[in-house]
Amino acid sequence: MLWKKIGVTAIVCLVIGYFIGVHLPYNWIPVVVSDAPMSKTDYYQLITSIFEAIGTCAAVIVALFLNEIRAWFKKVTFEIKLDNDDAVEEIVDIKGVKKATKYHNHVQFFNKGNINAQNCELYLENAEFFLENSSRCATSLSVGNESISWNNNNTSVYIPSQGKKVLHIFEMTAPQKQTNPDGKIDNIKPVEYVFLGLPSMEAKKGKWELTYCLYSTNSKPQRFKYSVVWNETWEDRQTEMKNMLTMKLEQI
Repeated sequence: MLWKKIGVTAIVCLVIGYFIGVHLPYNWIPVVVSDAPMSKTDYYQLITSIFEAIGTCAAVIVALFLNEIRAWFKKVTFEIKLDNDDAVEEIVDIKGVKKATKYHNHVQFFNKGNINAQNCELYLENAEFFLENSSRCATSLSVGNESISWNNNNTSVYIPSQGKKVLHIFEMTAPQKQTNPDGKIDNIKPVEYVFLGLPSMEAKKGKWELTYCLYSTNSKPQRFKYSVVWNETWEDRQTEMKNMLTMKLEQI
């Protein structure tokens, strides 16, 4: 789009210059044509005039599109990715037996640009659940219009050039046995999910797809999709669980 604007402006300037330089003298000013050879002084003056005309045209283009041209050299570029390809386990040691109580993951927002990203706000735009082996949405959640809190409950932050922010994007808690006063197992609390921007919910077999958008006052909106697939089997260690629970993040 910027190249089109510059091209149109350059063509308009050339047309105006051609009209002034060719048609105006013939119509309003007498023209004297001489066959005398051009001196070195006149030749260098002509070359200088050409460069002055080019410089004037370039100055007009720069004045009209200063912000767009500056954006070519100074800009914010986001790289958004997960801390780990697989969920990370939180383990406890019970009488020498290590078991995972939670699986979690974080998302990184890395500013690869050469200026700071100002007033960054993150929104959850869409959250959908799909049953296993189905492309039809089974559940779609209302996500609201409020921005997600960053660390220290700030909803707007800046991300410095070559710096990053990290947020907790996913947590999955183990099923918990609940006992009655007699010590017998009365109930089993199911596995739960906590996604960034959503309250906790019961985890079910299938796939969750969540679409987020990162806004900044000096960059284009950057959307990314986070998907989690679980086959409803809980494993106590990450080595086995990574085959049951998979996740992926992609910028869109």
